[in-house]
Amino acid sequence: MRLLLVFLLSVTALVAAPKKRPVSAAGRPNVLFIIADDLRDYTGWLGGHPQAKTPHMDRLARMGMRFTNAHCNFALCNPSRASLMTGLLPSSSGVFGNEQDWRRSVQIAGKPTLPEHFKAAGYLTAAAGKIFHANHGGPEGRLAGWHGGRRGFEQDSAWDQRFPRAGVQIPDLPVHTGQNFNGLDIWHWDWGHVPVEDSQTDDGQCAAFAADFLGKAQRKPFFFALGLYRPHSPWYVPQKYFDLFPLEGITLPPVKENDLDDVPEAARGHLKAGNHHDAILKAGKWKEAVRAYLANVAFCDAMLGQVLDALEKGPHAGNTIIVFTSDHGWYLGEKQMWHKGRLWEEATRVPLAIVAPKVTRPDSVTGQPAALIDLYPTLCDLTGVKPPEHLDGASLRPLLADPAATRDRPAITTSGGGKNASYAARDARWRYIRYADGGEELYDHDTDPHEWTNLAAAPEHAAVKTRLAAHFPQEFRSASRPVVELVGPPSPSGSVDLALQPGDEIPAADTPPVQGRGIYIHAAFDYNPEVDSDSTLLSHGDERLGYVLHLAASRPTLTILVDGKATSINTDTLEAGRAQVRALISNSGFMSIAVPGHSEMLDLTPFPGGFPQEPATGIAAGQSFGPLKVKDHPNSTPFDGKFTRLQVTIMPPQEVVAKPILPAAKP
Repeated sequence: MRLLLVFLLSVTALVAAPKKRPVSAAGRPNVLFIIADDLRDYTGWLGGHPQAKTPHMDRLARMGMRFTNAHCNFALCNPSRASLMTGLLPSSSGVFGNEQDWRRSVQIAGKPTLPEHFKAAGYLTAAAGKIFHANHGGPEGRLAGWHGGRRGFEQDSAWDQRFPRAGVQIPDLPVHTGQNFNGLDIWHWDWGHVPVEDSQTDDGQCAAFAADFLGKAQRKPFFFALGLYRPHSPWYVPQKYFDLFPLEGITLPPVKENDLDDVPEAARGHLKAGNHHDAILKAGKWKEAVRAYLANVAFCDAMLGQVLDALEKGPHAGNTIIVFTSDHGWYLGEKQMWHKGRLWEEATRVPLAIVAPKVTRPDSVTGQPAALIDLYPTLCDLTGVKPPEHLDGASLRPLLADPAATRDRPAITTSGGGKNASYAARDARWRYIRYADGGEELYDHDTDPHEWTNLAAAPEHAAVKTRLAAHFPQEFRSASRPVVELVGPPSPSGSVDLALQPGDEIPAADTPPVQGRGIYIHAAFDYNPEVDSDSTLLSHGDERLGYVLHLAASRPTLTILVDGKATSINTDTLEAGRAQVRALISNSGFMSIAVPGHSEMLDLTPFPGGFPQEPATGIAAGQSFGPLKVKDHPNSTPFDGKFTRLQVTIMPPQEVVAKPILPAAKP
């Protein structure tokens, strides 16, 4: 009887035992991740400018921990955001350019982004505004265009909910860029007040969506990402924000005459003809620019305030982690620099505030080095989500829990890529910069917060440089597949096949020779005219000598460039769906492009035979521009869709295709 009872109890336990279920996010804290664009240390709590008006940023910073020494990992939008959202340093992902589609990197493939990882862990993921790289869409407010347009390099699979809609990051601006209010006529870098209400702006719409989301009870823990586009240019905000900063009273940033006399040549690349600083001084607009930036920071602050108010009044106030930061800083004339890039403090330093219930203490502060690469592991640590193995950063939780804690690892910022990569290391006291050519800068922030005196040559600081340099990446991985995977062996006849996919690059030295040869291209892909109507499929060479297979206003186009002059032919407009395009550059003096079953166009090449010499630049697949001039193709963008085939055949040198008889020109 006793044995029978034990048996029955065992069976009952097995039947009653719950089945193994996926890990649930139930009970975990929510995440509100807010990232501004181009926001430097011009916040009240960072003290970057004495006239900054940021009451809501200051309020948030004092709700938890504020980091006074936080830095981006690349001072450009796309590589910074790609690094933050993937958890990979630029040297690990190979992503270092604003035009480089991070989604094509073979180093990122298979590794979850931050929102993807939280979605897989059971979180509801939602977003509004620019999270991955995107821009305003140019004078037409295009969905796709230079720098990706308002869609940008979006990751559709990351989000359960998306505002303004699936596949679009930035709402259309009520006033498009290119108004040239400031008279400088420098692309999108313009400023001026616009006659619209806050709620009509792109950021106003995103803030309203976020406030509505946060004001409602959500059934699952959520990861909500809000991208505030300001203070990114154009600096178009309502008049009331300009009125906060009377022009005559504007304080200019502190600068030193001849500041660049003690830096290496690699650091002075911006001092060329057309330098923005010279144009600003000549036009007498330095104070105007600083005022416009401050006005846009104040506008960004007001949008943040709406979101914080909604969170505090809603049902999630006590169980939501808040992160507020920026993708990088901005120069306003320091070292004669404007915009972003380079490796100095003004562009690498970012605001960073974190509020973590039950972990952070109100009004806590740390001056220890932190980097945006650390946010992915930090959010995993704070929520109990197991981090993926690929992360390059380290959790900031020890600092969040103990403001007196110290950190050994400096913040690393990259500039350039590959063999041209340069690095900066910033710890609690020092900034050390080492350029790709070996040039150096070293600054002691205890005595030189503006980085005016380069100490790199002082022998007594050799140990500091060695210690910081030990944290620089040892290699810079390529985002593209190895060349050996792209170039096939020559056929018995001497032709060479290249099997490509978007993101592939073949350096000129590794590209099979094309001089005197014909080139045949076959592309098959899924075509979406909403985002790919002006996109590049394949490019080879530069404007001195090269060719591009691209789409121009939805028309497949083959362009050959010789000495800056373009010869183009195109077919009829493509329709949405599966598409095929075939192009030929013959070594007998003609070129053709065809959409099989629809149309074909023929014309003469600008040279009598095949290419007269080897193009100076190699092959790139699915990337922007190539040899195309920006002024002629301002909306050219990387191809966004899926390729099922992208093959290039370089024909044998002796192969000659008969020259066609072209229709006689009309009189």
